[in-house]
Amino acid sequence: MICINCAQPAASLYVVYSNNHIQLTDCSNCGKEVDKYVEIDNVILFIDLLLLKPGAYRHLVYNSLETTLSKYPDEKKSTFAVTANWKKYLQELWLRVSHWKKKFDKLIRLWILLFTFEVYLKWIMEEDHFKHGQASVPISVMIQLPKLNVIYQYLYFALYSILDLTIFHFMIQWSICSFIGWGSNIKNSKYIISYTILLSYGAKIFPVLMIIWPYDTLLSMNIIKYIANLYIIESLRIVTNLSYSVIIPIFLEATLARFLLVKPILFLLLTRGNMTQLISYIKSELNSILHNINISFV
Repeated sequence: MICINCAQPAASLYVVYSNNHIQLTDCSNCGKEVDKYVEIDNVILFIDLLLLKPGAYRHLVYNSLETTLSKYPDEKKSTFAVTANWKKYLQELWLRVSHWKKKFDKLIRLWILLFTFEVYLKWIMEEDHFKHGQASVPISVMIQLPKLNVIYQYLYFALYSILDLTIFHFMIQWSICSFIGWGSNIKNSKYIISYTILLSYGAKIFPVLMIIWPYDTLLSMNIIKYIANLYIIESLRIVTNLSYSVIIPIFLEATLARFLLVKPILFLLLTRGNMTQLISYIKSELNSILHNINISFV
């Protein structure tokens, strides 16, 4: 646990008295309350998250997460072989899955909520971009999609969202925790990064509001997308206390990985592994990028 003001370690957040009254602990370093959000309503907490207040992020990803995970200690790994007693192994596996679900219930709920928003937004935005001739996925793919059943269309964008979120999430987590080595002395450092990324996606709510009220344009959609990216960069800086010169290259690296991996995988899936079409698509993408670079310099 840490003080949300100065980010220094704290022994406790509050003291509970016999009548269930609590008194917030003061930080020995800065003298302020260690975590004022213990007594603040969740609605205000959510607003502070959207306002990128450091205290709100530190409360959730450090103090609240540690309190939740401490209730479910890690279990010991199984010591018997699967073939020795497969029924007992399946029972233990089910218990482990149930334990994992309870332990990470908050993160799982956020992932499901984020995934639901992502699928819907990608579906709506790609169709809108395609109508304006600015589809971010291959044109040949967007031409084939309307021919498919609605269920298959949803599965396509579901896979699109899963690949996009997973690659982006993994690259940022690996770069910060493994490559740079941040959090080697912090408990649950990987979960802290994961939780931060999920919370920073709160800006994804704004495009949903733009879809409900029809005043959306491609320009406003792109502005919202850039704002969401700024949320991710700023929230990672707040939580890790790393400089922008470290966070921004990591973010660009993860974004590049998404661009290089997600679309080719989806293209191969819909073209049933046609490498000739994939090579043609990659060439057209490179030509488009070079063309845009030339325009920007001119």
